[in-house]
Amino acid sequence: MRLKTGDSAKEFTVKDYLGKTIQLADLKGKYTLLAFFRNAECALCNLRVHQLLNVYPELQKKGLGILAVFESSEENIKNSVGKKEIPFSLIPDPSNRLYKLYDVERSWLGVISTILTGKKEIKEAEELGFEMKRVPGMKMDRMPAEFLIGPDLRIEIAKFSKKVTDHISLEDLKAYLN
Repeated sequence: MRLKTGDSAKEFTVKDYLGKTIQLADLKGKYTLLAFFRNAECALCNLRVHQLLNVYPELQKKGLGILAVFESSEENIKNSVGKKEIPFSLIPDPSNRLYKLYDVERSWLGVISTILTGKKEIKEAEELGFEMKRVPGMKMDRMPAEFLIGPDLRIEIAKFSKKVTDHISLEDLKAYLN
């Protein structure tokens, strides 16, 4: 069943791509953005990570931590999005365990919608050097999802994306944390 505002976040224990163990219980007392992406090589996912990096110092001052989940192996994360120094955790989930736990969806309609309406974002990703390419094992139809988890480990915002470029707006995140 889809998570919604007010629901308890689902318990998990994972390791980030550097081997650090993270448990949901460790997040108690602070806000956390749990962001599910397609894969570490996805140009539009890297664009979103880039956007989060640009505002992260401000969001972090407001008490927000970020966990970014990818359908990629540790090695693929290290060779792509992990090439940069990222101040938040990047979590490999090639078996889709967390995706299933949080009911993150797949949609070919969402892919088509992204192609038809995401030209601005696609151009922006390409200008930043994020290459639009197909990667072996990539699930092209995976849609992103984002959950703002509150200090009490309840879902404050649940965003199941309708297309790859659909996320909680940065302005909404900032306003929510004020």
